[in-house]
Amino acid sequence: MNKDRLFKFIQTSTRGNFFSVEIAEDGTKVVQLAKELEEEGRIKLRACTKKEQGVYLEGILKFVPS
Repeated sequence: MNKDRLFKFIQTSTRGNFFSVEIAEDGTKVVQLAKELEEEGRIKLRACTKKEQGVYLEGILKFVPS
């Protein structure tokens, strides 16, 4: 998974501006990608929980003009 694919996955999982997704992939890589998206200002993480098989992300999708 790369950063753009993660962002598109989050975009499709939104309810308004809020998202909550559970991703069944390598947790450390997904957390790192999510933190990079947060640093870029594309998302704001509220919760980032590693689980046995994957990671749970919850937060706010920021709409940044292109």
